[in-house]
Amino acid sequence: MSFYNDFKDSLCYPFKDSEWAAKLWPLPLITLIPAIGLLSVILLKGWRFEMVKRLSTGDVTLPPFNPFIMFKRGLLLWCVMTAHIFVPGILCAILGIGGPIGFVQDLYQILANGFSDWAQSEPEDWAFSILIYFIWAIISFPVFQAGMIRYANSGDWKTLLNVALNFALFVKYIHYFIKFYLSWLALIVLIAALDSALAITGFGILLIPTVSIVGYYISSAYDLGVLAHKINSKEQNVQYSL
Repeated sequence: MSFYNDFKDSLCYPFKDSEWAAKLWPLPLITLIPAIGLLSVILLKGWRFEMVKRLSTGDVTLPPFNPFIMFKRGLLLWCVMTAHIFVPGILCAILGIGGPIGFVQDLYQILANGFSDWAQSEPEDWAFSILIYFIWAIISFPVFQAGMIRYANSGDWKTLLNVALNFALFVKYIHYFIKFYLSWLALIVLIAALDSALAITGFGILLIPTVSIVGYYISSAYDLGVLAHKINSKEQNVQYSL
C-alpha cells in the first residue's frame, strides 16, 4: 500500500497547495506556445529542481513561477546531462565505431548511397554503439540524479560534477532509488495510456505534449523530492550521531 499511496500522492500533491492554479498555470501554457515550446523542457526541468529542493526539506508547497531562475537551473542541469551523454560517445570514437558523429555520418551514407549499401557494413557498429549507450545509461542516469539530489540538498551546483561521490550516494541508498525507478516506470505507463486515450479522440492529440511533458515533470518532481528528503534525513542523522 505504501507504493500505491506514494504514487497517488505524486499525482495529487499539487492540489494540496491552495494557490496551485496561480502557481501552475504557466507550465502547460509554455508547452503550447510554438515560439518557446522548445525552451519549455528547460523551464520545466528548472521548475522540477525547485520543487525537489522544497520537498527535500519536507515543504510540499509549490514554488512560485520564476522563469529566470528556473531557466538558469534547468539549463545547468541539461548541460550536465548532455556532458554525461558524450562519455560513451568518446568511448565509441576510441573503439572506432562512431558514436554521435558516426550516427550523422551513417545518415549521410544512407542518403547518398542508399540503405542497402549501408546495411552491408554498418549495422554491427550500430548494435555495438547501442549496447555501450544502454550500459552507460544504466550507470549515468542514477549518478546524474544522485548529483541533482546532492545539489538540491547542498545548494552547490558543483556537486553535480563529482561523479565518484554521486555514484557512492546511489550505491548507499540503492533501495530508495529502486523504488523511485519503479514509480518512474508506473508514471511512464500512465502517461502513455493517457496519450493513447487522447489520440483516439482525435482533437485530443493537441493536448498530448502538455499531458506528457508537464505531467511527467510535475509528478516526477514529487518522487525525486521524496527521494531527496529520505536521503537528506538519513545523512543528517549520520552527522548528528557523529
